[in-house]
Amino acid sequence: MDVIRDFFTANETILLFIYGQVYFILALSIVLRSQPRGRLEVARILPLLAAFGFTQALVKWGDVFIPIQEDYVASRFIPAMQVSQLFLLGLSFAFLLAFGLQMMSPRSWDPHLVRRLPFLIYLLWVGATFGAWLFDLAAFDDIILIADAASRYLLALPGALLAARGLRRQTQDATGSLEAPTIVSFLRAAGIALVIYAFLAGLLVPSAPFFPANWLNEGVVQDFLGLPVALFRSLIGLVLTFFILQALQVFQVEVNNWIEEMERAQALAADRERIGRELHDGTIQSIYAAGLILEDVRQTIENEPKRAQSQLDRAMTGLNRAIQDIRSYIFDLRRGEAVDNIEATIARLIKDFQINTLIEVDFRVEGKEQHELGPDQAQNLCQIARETLTNVARHAQASHVDVLLRNGERQVTLRIADDGVGFPSSGVDGAGRGLKNMRERAQLLEGALVVEGSPNQGVTMALTVPYQD
Repeated sequence: MDVIRDFFTANETILLFIYGQVYFILALSIVLRSQPRGRLEVARILPLLAAFGFTQALVKWGDVFIPIQEDYVASRFIPAMQVSQLFLLGLSFAFLLAFGLQMMSPRSWDPHLVRRLPFLIYLLWVGATFGAWLFDLAAFDDIILIADAASRYLLALPGALLAARGLRRQTQDATGSLEAPTIVSFLRAAGIALVIYAFLAGLLVPSAPFFPANWLNEGVVQDFLGLPVALFRSLIGLVLTFFILQALQVFQVEVNNWIEEMERAQALAADRERIGRELHDGTIQSIYAAGLILEDVRQTIENEPKRAQSQLDRAMTGLNRAIQDIRSYIFDLRRGEAVDNIEATIARLIKDFQINTLIEVDFRVEGKEQHELGPDQAQNLCQIARETLTNVARHAQASHVDVLLRNGERQVTLRIADDGVGFPSSGVDGAGRGLKNMRERAQLLEGALVVEGSPNQGVTMALTVPYQD
């Protein structure tokens, strides 16, 4: 034991430097890895623990370098440097107490009081120390020892205990919801390390002429163990740093959870957009077509009852189809009716369009299909064709429509042109949902959509869709 004591006595400077290094790493890790804007309450308080680590490191490094500079600095400056070290030590404990108080304070407490109380205690301690020094109430060295012991009792001891209890509460209230049991264990271990620190730094104080500092102090324990107390403080600081470093993964877990929530929200929004497009381009169009048929029935029911009966049957068929589609969206969230053959599907759309509008349509197919489009591509292409024909029926006042489906070597082109009233001279900015849906579908297809028109010159829609690799 004497050999070990002599070793640490001879290397006290190195031990103090390592002590400061440990707490500097603790502070730096918190600064670099914490998320002050995180949703966890502890995230907004951890900078106080970082401030405690930085000031502790400065104090211990000062204990290393001040003795080294005694031969180079005028003797009258040494007391001022020692007082500065003392006040810096007290400030570090004030940061620790602020950390513990903010971790433990009930929400009913005044937050301003909670934030200021540790530093009010610190200022009172500084004032008392200055007063004892100015009025020469004791020898300078005795004042330093008494003030050191008082700062530990007033600030370090309650600060470490409150911080330990606060970490336990945060573990129960906040981080448990993140489903990260390993991180919870690290936080609990950090709390235990703070309890041990409370004993080593808050109860084991320099020997002072008052109880319990005159009975339980650093000298008594060092004589009993044969090892300096600073060694144990360094070790517990190392343990605390390790567990806090591991627990800081909680912020990465929080970020990952936030990213997952955003992905779920984006998926939900995309699904809503898709369903909105499908309802507008499919179901609503079917209902609109049924409405056109019923308009025709109202005009022909008296003079042509048989034709009206046939038109009513077609309207009922369309409405039943719309009902089935709505049921599919509600119960299955189905993407829509599969498209097995683009040419046949577009031909069927044109046939329904001609029956409902009596507009002449010229449908041509050029080239043979080189490759198959994907299911989503085929469906979106046919929905764009449906939307274009519906816009012709609603707005164009056309008498003739040309539809061209060209199968190229690398792409499929769909072109629909009418001879209607065209676009107004002001253009189509701010157009309705239908044109917006067409553009969105073209983006999903990774294709190019061009819609051109001018007054009384009709409108031409050209869609180019590349084959999938």
